[in-house]
Amino acid sequence: MKKPYYFIRPYEDGPMGKPPVQDFGQILNETYMKPFNWKGRTTRKSFWLSFLTNLILTIIAFALVTYAVNDPILNAGIKWIDYVVVAIILIWTFLASLGQTVRRLHDVNYSGYWYWSNLIPVGAWFIFYLALQPSKQSPVKWGTYLFLDDDQKEGNLYYQQKYNANADVDDTPVPPIGQVLKEHFFEPFKWSARSTRTSFWIGTAVNYVIYFGIMLIFYVGLFIAFLGHLRYELSGYSNTALIIILGIIGVIILAVAIWLALAQIGHTVRRLHDANLSGGWYWLILIPYVGAVLLNLLLFHPSVKEPVKWGSYLFDTKK
Repeated sequence: MKKPYYFIRPYEDGPMGKPPVQDFGQILNETYMKPFNWKGRTTRKSFWLSFLTNLILTIIAFALVTYAVNDPILNAGIKWIDYVVVAIILIWTFLASLGQTVRRLHDVNYSGYWYWSNLIPVGAWFIFYLALQPSKQSPVKWGTYLFLDDDQKEGNLYYQQKYNANADVDDTPVPPIGQVLKEHFFEPFKWSARSTRTSFWIGTAVNYVIYFGIMLIFYVGLFIAFLGHLRYELSGYSNTALIIILGIIGVIILAVAIWLALAQIGHTVRRLHDANLSGGWYWLILIPYVGAVLLNLLLFHPSVKEPVKWGSYLFDTKK
C-alpha cells in the first residue's frame, strides 16, 4: 500500500513525470490573454502565481479608487477616468481568475463546473484543497496546457498521449441514501470501519440541517416561554406547568444535540480511515482557528483503493 499523505498529495514516479514547466511570461499570457479559453489545464505553479498577481492588481485598484475619492484636487472628469480604469482592472482580474480556476480544476481531473461550489463555505474550502494538489499525471478530457508550443508538444507525453476514459472510471462504492443515513445516525460507535467521501458529506449536510432545525426550535421555545412568563406575571398565576414543559423540551433537544455530535464524530473517524489516516487526526479540531480547516483538508481526500487496517465499509460493496 502507498504511504498515506496528509494535506498535499506528492507526485508519483512514473513515465509521465511532472507536468511541463512554464516561465512567468507564459503564466501572464495564459492568465490575462486567454481568460475565456476553458478547454485546457493549468499547473499548480501557474495558478498560484496568477492568484498572487491578481491580488496585487486588486490592491492597486482599490488604492487608486481610494485616492480618487479622497483627493479634493482632482476634478470630476479625472475621477471618472480612475473609476473606469479600476472597473476594467477588477472585471478583467475576475475573468482571468475564473479562467485559471476552471483550468486548474481540469488539471486535477475535475470538471470546471465544480467552480460553483464556491457558493457554499465548505465548497470554497474544497476548491482551495484541489488547487493545492499536484497535476494529474496523465491526459485529461479537457485538453492540455495552453503554453506548449510546437517544439514542446513534440516531446511531451502530456500532449502526445490520448485521453483514456476507461482510466478515469471510479470504482469507489456508492452507498444508497438510506445506508448513508443509517450509518451516520444509527452506527455512531462503529469506528473500526471506513466511509466514502460521498457518504460522509451527505451525512454531514443532513446532520447540520437537523442541528440548525433543533436550535431554531430551541430559540423559538425560549421566545414563547418569555411571552408566557410575562402573561403569568401579569395575571398573578403560577407558571409551574410552563416551566416543566420547557424543561422536558430542553432535555429532548439536548439529547438530540449530543447524539448528533456523536454521529458526526463516528462518521469523521471512518472517513479518515477511508483515506488511510488514523482517526486520531480528528483532534485537529481542538486547534483554535485553523484546526477545523486542517481537518477538512484531510476529509476531502479521496478513498484509497487498497484495504485499510481499520476495517471495511458498513454496507455491502458488491451490490
